[in-house]
Amino acid sequence: MAEDSRFSFMSIDQVQIRFAQVHEEVCREKGRVEILDGAGKGCVLISKEELDTLEEALEILSNTTNVQKMAKTIAALTHAVAQGPLVAPAETSRN
Repeated sequence: MAEDSRFSFMSIDQVQIRFAQVHEEVCREKGRVEILDGAGKGCVLISKEELDTLEEALEILSNTTNVQKMAKTIAALTHAVAQGPLVAPAETSRN
């Protein structure tokens, strides 16, 4: 992991060689490491403390009045769409 950044990128080969060190650094710095394979697929290793913080933030955000209002609006729109077409079909003109 780079010393000047809490967020870094590593190949899966680098992580395999240095896993214990990467684990220790992520836990100590509460940082993140994006681990990529040769095909560009990846995952992120984060500390348990950072995961807990992110989950707490999501819980707080999900309990706000505005989020609840948005959820109700989305539910109402979903219900309306399920009931049928939102736009009346265009009439064909007869010549």
